[in-house]
Amino acid sequence: MSKPQIIFADGKPAFAVIPYDEYLALTLNRERQPETEDDELIPFVLSDYIENPIRVARIEAGLTQQELADRLDVTQGYVSKIEGRKFEVSESLMQRIRRALAHPQATA
Repeated sequence: MSKPQIIFADGKPAFAVIPYDEYLALTLNRERQPETEDDELIPFVLSDYIENPIRVARIEAGLTQQELADRLDVTQGYVSKIEGRKFEVSESLMQRIRRALAHPQATA
């Protein structure tokens, strides 16, 4: 690495002249790496953070517990219990939930 040439303006350093090969090495390396660790994109997968598949499906469908409850004709508290795994979900209830989540205006 050779010594850069410093160009002054108004008595202050304004530019640094470096060999072109060094410039390329610096800029190519910068383009390949994120500027900071915060700039690195990490995919967000909802199911990595929420264990209950019904809750994941509801959130991905963009519904609140109350909206899902309205579609199922049950209370919001009942949906909360389903998502909290307070009891076993029957196959018929699972089918109703699937239908409610599959269609934007679906009702059970």
